[in-house]
Amino acid sequence: MEPSLRVMRQATELVAAGTPFALCTVASVKGSAPGKLGGKMIVLADGTTFGTVGGAGLEEKVKALGRQCLADRSNRTVRFDLACFRPGGLDSLCGGSVEIFVEYAGARPHVLVCGGGHVGLEVARLCDQLEYAYSVLDDRPEYASAERFPNAQRRFVAGPEEFFRRERLEPFSHVVLLGYSYRIDTDILFHCVRRFPGWIGVIASRTKRKQMFARLEARGIAAEELARVEAPVGMAIGSESPAECAVSILGSIIRDHRLATGSAGAEAVVDRQAESEERASGGSPR
Repeated sequence: MEPSLRVMRQATELVAAGTPFALCTVASVKGSAPGKLGGKMIVLADGTTFGTVGGAGLEEKVKALGRQCLADRSNRTVRFDLACFRPGGLDSLCGGSVEIFVEYAGARPHVLVCGGGHVGLEVARLCDQLEYAYSVLDDRPEYASAERFPNAQRRFVAGPEEFFRRERLEPFSHVVLLGYSYRIDTDILFHCVRRFPGWIGVIASRTKRKQMFARLEARGIAAEELARVEAPVGMAIGSESPAECAVSILGSIIRDHRLATGSAGAEAVVDRQAESEERASGGSPR
C-alpha cells in the first residue's frame, strides 16, 4: 500500500472513532526538498503522527503547525524555506522550499436522540443527510428498532435508570430529549445535567420547561446547572410539523458544532458564512 493510502485509511478510522486530527499535505515543492508532492501526515492533539511530509526539522515544524490548527480549529497553508543560509529558513541545507496545507478534521457530531417518535425520526433522517452519527434511546422497542432507525450507531431499549446505570456518555456530542413522557424526559435530564458536559436540548413548551426544572431543582439540581439546557430546543423559525421541528433542532446542533469553538475558529466560520451569503446575493466576498 502506498504511504499516502495508509494515511488516508488511518484518517477514515479516526473519523469513525470521532477523534479530531489535522491532515498535513505537501501542496507544492520547489527545488531540493525531502518532502514529495502529495505527501501526507496526520497530527493528533497529543503530537502523535502518522505518515510523513519529509522528516527532520520540517516534520517537527509541521507537527507544531498541525497541533496549532487543531487548537484553533482552522485550516492553513504555510511555506517553509529549507535553507539555513536564507533569512527565516529552517536548519537545513536542502536549498528548496515546500508549501504545506493543513486541514482541520474535527470530530463529527454524535447525537443521542432520546425518543424515537415522529420528531426523533425526522431528526435521524436529517442526521443521515448531514453525515452526523446518532443513536436512539426509547423504552418502547418499536420506537428504537433497526427497522425504524437502520442507520443508528446504537439503539437502546431502556428506561432512564437502566440506561444511565450501564452506558457511558462520552461517545455523544449532543443529547436531545424528544420523549412522549415528561416524567421520562425529566429523569433523563436529571442524569444528563450531572453527567454530560455537552449540549443538551429538550423539546418543551415554556410551561413544561418550568415544571420540569422545578421538579429537578426539588431533586437537588441547581438552577445554574439547568441554565445551559436549551429548552425549548431549536431555532425560532416558526416550525410546526415534525420535519420542520427537526430542521429547527438540527439548526441549533449545527450552530453549537460549528460556532461553539475558540474565538479564532468561530470568527473563521462567521467569515465563511458571510462570504457564502454575499456570493448567493451576487456580491463580492470579503
